[in-house]
Amino acid sequence: MTGRTLCSVLTALLPLPSLVFADDRPVMQIVTSEYPPFEYSEDGRIAGTDTKVIRQVVEAMGYEPRIELLPWIRAEAKARRGDADMVYSLTHSDARAAHYHFTDPINQVHDMFFALRDANIDWQTMDDLNDLRVGISASYSYAPEFMEWIERHPASVTQVSHEQPELTSLKMLVHRRIDLFICERSVCEYLLEKHVDEEPELSRVRSIPGIVGARRPFRAAFSRRNPEGEVLRDAFNQALRKLNPSLGDAAE
Repeated sequence: MTGRTLCSVLTALLPLPSLVFADDRPVMQIVTSEYPPFEYSEDGRIAGTDTKVIRQVVEAMGYEPRIELLPWIRAEAKARRGDADMVYSLTHSDARAAHYHFTDPINQVHDMFFALRDANIDWQTMDDLNDLRVGISASYSYAPEFMEWIERHPASVTQVSHEQPELTSLKMLVHRRIDLFICERSVCEYLLEKHVDEEPELSRVRSIPGIVGARRPFRAAFSRRNPEGEVLRDAFNQALRKLNPSLGDAAE
């Protein structure tokens, strides 16, 4: 961020970094990706349940949120380089913690497997996946037990890195290019409902009973390349708790 010093309302919380200013407020550069219903583009504006939380908290901090929608790999790369101040929504992992200061939870999510209705696939343990072709979204972090299975069975895994990997993977199921796709439940349910009229074959896809790992918190994260990243994260958490204590106090 470049420009004038912070406005006085923030001086008690933050040092005096240089910032871009818009309408007398410092601008916070934020990146995210298409991941409905949490964050997505609608009528030229970035919307979604997590986007609403991010806007409210960042504005309460005294900033103007400037959000850019990118493919997830590019969004993370931009934040890791320090070219963006914040990235959302993502889960915590030790590998990611080397690049980010993670906020308190802004949402809770859980993953499920999706497959064709006529595939008659059932699973109880990770070993039940061994003979299946499993699709994952490239660079995503999943439950630890599933990440361990990926490491043991890389040949069984197809990494999808398209701009909208979830929708692409659902179509791959329809065309039998993969047998299973792991997806956050509400994301793939939203996409199936939204696109089934234009692509009726998506009605053949269903979720398979059983949650992959435990429910996990979605967070925002501030780049460690930003010298003020940790202080910004602390200010974000403070504003989040004031606006919605149930989110800020969510379990790890």
